[in-house]
Amino acid sequence: MARIQIIARINLDVVVRLDGAVSSGAQLKGQFDQGRLGGGGSNTGVALAYAGHDVALFADVGGDALGSTMLAELSGLGIDVSSVRRLAEPTPPVLVLLDPNGERTIIRGRPSVVLPPLLPDPSELSDVLYVKAYAPEVADLLRDRMGSSLVVSHAPPAGTAAWPAHVMVDSAAHMTAEALSDPYGAARSLAGEGLRWMVVTDGSRGATAFGPSGPVHVPAEPAAVVDSTGAGDVFTAGLIHGLVGGASIRDALSIGTRWAALTVTSPTSVPPPSLRDLTGCP
Repeated sequence: MARIQIIARINLDVVVRLDGAVSSGAQLKGQFDQGRLGGGGSNTGVALAYAGHDVALFADVGGDALGSTMLAELSGLGIDVSSVRRLAEPTPPVLVLLDPNGERTIIRGRPSVVLPPLLPDPSELSDVLYVKAYAPEVADLLRDRMGSSLVVSHAPPAGTAAWPAHVMVDSAAHMTAEALSDPYGAARSLAGEGLRWMVVTDGSRGATAFGPSGPVHVPAEPAAVVDSTGAGDVFTAGLIHGLVGGASIRDALSIGTRWAALTVTSPTSVPPPSLRDLTGCP
């Protein structure tokens, strides 16, 4: 299997299960659950580890007991956390508001200390580099890895000048009308000539990969939604798993939608262990 490096968040997700949808002026009742492991790094990394890949995570956690607990959980799931940075401050919670249909609203506080993202040592190469973190240093790393790794990145924030990648992923709900009118062109203006695919996820409508020869669409897999948290991250994990294994873009999209569909049936942020059944790993 592939060696995969991931630069993305480890979160402590504190879930509030609401009795109605979030809306302006609403007065809702909620059930507060205990904090659980989450964040793009955890969600994507756990899925890829379940599929048998060698996953190394580059992220930050608090220096408190909660941070230690999350690292122990990730390590127990087969992820290399030796490069995770411990912060002096406590682990900040991320509030996840979950409505009765399983749709979530995420509220993230601002960290008191903002540090540049942790990056792999230049000598530690990998088959895949996946990024869901944004800083000039990250863009430089992406540029350096374009010739040696499959570079997959979540789309960077608006205003980013250049962001090299072979595959870029974003949600239609987060894209501007201009970007949605020409997803491949918008992504190529950031990623450059090395871009192969711009992948746009669209919830229950499935996912579409936009490339130089036109779009490739796959529908979403039917699922009884319990908690949609992490579905996009796990879709990306399935996409990566397919591409690094030599699958066509259509088949890789299909793997992503299957993995995401299983994830939303579980009351967790990271995917359930039953994901192994879809990957063929024990």
